[in-house]
Amino acid sequence: MLCYARSVAEPLGAGQEIEQTLRLARQATELRIARYRVWFFSVLLIVSTWATVALGGLHRGLVPFVGPLLFAPVLVYALLFQRYLNRRAAARRSIEPWLVYTSIVIDVLAIVLHFVLEPRDGMGHLVLTHVVAPCLMLLNVVNLLRNDVRASLVCAAASAAVVVPLYLLAEPFNPVIAMFPAGLALIGLLGVAAARQTRRSLDVFARLQLLKRYLPPQAVERVLTDDADDALSLGGRLVNVTLLAADLRGFTSLSEKLAPDEVVRQLNAYHGAMLHEVNLHGGVLDKFIGDGTLVIFGLPEGAGDGPADCGATAAVACARDMLRALERHNEERARQGQAPLRMGIGVHTGAVVAGNIGAPGQRLEFTVIGDAVNTASRLEGLTKEAGTPLLISAETAARLPAAEGLHELTPMRAKGKETILRVFGIAGQAA
Repeated sequence: MLCYARSVAEPLGAGQEIEQTLRLARQATELRIARYRVWFFSVLLIVSTWATVALGGLHRGLVPFVGPLLFAPVLVYALLFQRYLNRRAAARRSIEPWLVYTSIVIDVLAIVLHFVLEPRDGMGHLVLTHVVAPCLMLLNVVNLLRNDVRASLVCAAASAAVVVPLYLLAEPFNPVIAMFPAGLALIGLLGVAAARQTRRSLDVFARLQLLKRYLPPQAVERVLTDDADDALSLGGRLVNVTLLAADLRGFTSLSEKLAPDEVVRQLNAYHGAMLHEVNLHGGVLDKFIGDGTLVIFGLPEGAGDGPADCGATAAVACARDMLRALERHNEERARQGQAPLRMGIGVHTGAVVAGNIGAPGQRLEFTVIGDAVNTASRLEGLTKEAGTPLLISAETAARLPAAEGLHELTPMRAKGKETILRVFGIAGQAA
């Protein structure tokens, strides 16, 4: 359907874009947690080694060094795991859930095995309450950063499953023992709630990103960043911009011979090819009007090659590339047995009011209003009379750093305007 546009970048569906946003967020979180894991086991290795030496382990052979000997390979695992995740992120590959769950279980087992294998000399209860329990709690707290329902449940369940038997090994049964698994369960539930809230927030964020397909990005940014009353109030501010008005010639008569769905299909293919060039040059699509297009350059105010440029350079470059893109698009149409399309483009620089019009509380539209918009549209309409697909006003030409390839045409009078317009065309281009 979008033959040329799809050859440049395959568009994603709305659901796919939301899932991609969530996947990237999860990937960034896993990379952060992988770094935390390295620091965590590094600290445990240092503390375990220091404690072993401080308690006289050097005089009791190698057995007391079970703790350091255990945390050393675990630290190596953490380093290798971080490197593996970095490589997957660099290759833009997703991180499988089973990798996350396996790393959680390994973290829990590393702490528990330290308690089981390290000689405690009658201090099992203290080691359990002052070392193992805080470490497991810390693991569960760090796990909250994942904002993953299953990961929260796995970490809480794995920790609770091993801590109760350890308590029973260290001392006779005591009802207070139930406090720790209850605390782990609470952390797990908090993780579930946080994960669901984050999922909803990311879903809303992804949908706001999709709104930019329906609204100008400036309108979305205003609503998200400005004061709500200002962003949704009527009116706007005066800015100098460059406007590009494009329209297909003879498409109305062509569409009379086509079924409505075929008209939509061909328009989508054409707009997809043109919009790709608009995005490459930093233009802001104001609206589609059937087979017509209005694009703004120079928003936000001052964007372009400088304050005096007003987006003129980008607009003219975009117009040239749109004509080249139409040639490529027509080649694709010819292969499908379709008639070639022709277009006219008018480019004009002037003052407009950029802001909201409509009815507050019912329907608002962010757009640009002013005589400059009318002039750009009139220039597009004069392209057929001028015998060129592109007409550039003198106001735009004066802002271009170089006028190579431009030549001044005979001044023209636009319909509904009293003044004569000085216009420029592109050398070597015919209608």
